[in-house]
Amino acid sequence: MKKENIILVILLAVLGAAAALKYGTEARRLKGEVNRLSVELAQAQIPLQRDTIRDSIEVVTQTVVEVAPKSLTDALAADQQLIKDLQLKVKQLESLQTTVIETGDTVAAQHEPQDSLFYYSDQWADLKLSLKDTTFYYNIRDSLSTAVYREYRHRFLWWRWGTKGYRLKIVNFNPHSRVTYNKYIKSGK
Repeated sequence: MKKENIILVILLAVLGAAAALKYGTEARRLKGEVNRLSVELAQAQIPLQRDTIRDSIEVVTQTVVEVAPKSLTDALAADQQLIKDLQLKVKQLESLQTTVIETGDTVAAQHEPQDSLFYYSDQWADLKLSLKDTTFYYNIRDSLSTAVYREYRHRFLWWRWGTKGYRLKIVNFNPHSRVTYNKYIKSGK
């Protein structure tokens, strides 16, 4: 009877080890798949959600993509030259953000032209056109504020805990500008 119990214990140990090995292999495969999908998401264009505060200031909200440190090099493939020019290593980076802004408006000259000189100036732009010597001067200013914040996984009354993910809000103070593209990649250390 004791010999049968020993064989049964050994058989259960072998089955347990095989199940643990299969579970570990499946977990590694799933983790690799999640990392691959995170890199693909980081390279994709994530749509921007637009809102307005103070009646005219545009706010853009976007999900932050977290990438495992091992996959960060793949996620930043398009930005490799920039990182090299900044004399940084990928493993030094906590996050990298790329924002594209488009500025456009139609304006009229503020005064009657003098000596074929047209000009316009406001808080965000200075434009000057001289027909006499065919020069056009422009200076466009912009102001952005970026806030990265954590979304909590759980809430109960005033307590919040756990991290569901991160989101990004960009406030563009120039009413003539529009954020057309944004990419924010965070190292998931």
